[in-house]
Amino acid sequence: MTDALILGGGLAGSAAACLIARGGGDVLLLERETGAHHKVCGEFLSVEAVAHLRQLGVEPLDLGAVPIQRMRLVWGDRAVETALPFAALGLSRHALDEALIGRAAASGARIERGVRVTGLDGHTARTSVGEHHGRHVLVATGKLPIRGERPAARIANGHVGFKMHYRLSPAAMQHLAGAIVLVLLEGGYAGLQLIEDGRANLCLVLRADAFAQLGGDWQGVRAWLEGTGFLQRVLADAQPLFERPLAIANLSYGPPPRGHATGTAMLLGDRWAMTPSLTGDGMAIALRSGFLAARCVLAGRDAGTYHRLLAGQTGRQIIRATVLQNGLESPAFRRAAYWLARMHAPVLAYAARATRLPDWRENA
Repeated sequence: MTDALILGGGLAGSAAACLIARGGGDVLLLERETGAHHKVCGEFLSVEAVAHLRQLGVEPLDLGAVPIQRMRLVWGDRAVETALPFAALGLSRHALDEALIGRAAASGARIERGVRVTGLDGHTARTSVGEHHGRHVLVATGKLPIRGERPAARIANGHVGFKMHYRLSPAAMQHLAGAIVLVLLEGGYAGLQLIEDGRANLCLVLRADAFAQLGGDWQGVRAWLEGTGFLQRVLADAQPLFERPLAIANLSYGPPPRGHATGTAMLLGDRWAMTPSLTGDGMAIALRSGFLAARCVLAGRDAGTYHRLLAGQTGRQIIRATVLQNGLESPAFRRAAYWLARMHAPVLAYAARATRLPDWRENA
């Protein structure tokens, strides 16, 4: 039986594997993908995420990460911009996840790829290659359920997420340089920024009813985006780099429901809770959960203690981000938020600061 059995090799799972192995624990990490792959994600590394990556020995700039110093809020043809109150970076999950799982392996964690988890019963995981047992089981499978789990309840008018990488025109590249752009849309929002290798990442979140009104397919969504103010100009000559966008439905944003984490497994990252994407702190929360899970494993603490500590670390951020997202889905709130930012641009920096995680204390 291994000290830590980790299911999932994304940000949270790989961070926990790296730290537990460094601390002398025996770690087995199971990852279902055989190699680098893309995920639906805004690919915005906030100040907390960057700090955690450097603590793990991963330098995002060495992977080609693009510095982001400014935030631009767009509503129709109108825009307001301000400096971010912290340094941020843009980097794809394709590059980052591979760097982290490599760091975990270099730290002494055993990595098995191409392994699908088919069931979880207490401290035992059933997989496509047999059973594995762990004194501590860490579930870090992201937005995807473990095969055989009861499907999540269908969310009434829930969110649908899309991601597409583009090769932009030189003029559009220059227009985006150094900025994260948040575009307020009817029924959702889009984030656009540069990442490594001269690419741009568009991440879009829509309510299910808004998606249905656009025909319920990407072609309808893309045609709508390309006719929408700022995005029309930026995407006019853009070359899509995926044959089709990555997509995911039934997204459950907000704090975890009561009774969500009652078993013996530690839930990491999006398996714990999904913070709204517009704050750009999803990757930071995933990494923070990995750091906290590793601390608890090495200290011999149980899953209940871990979940209480994680709620204390992330609860305020998730609640504030959810209130902001729900507000921006109201036309009146969107209008008021834009004009408030227009009259007093520092309010954007205040919102960015208010939705950050608390500082991580190494010896807490």
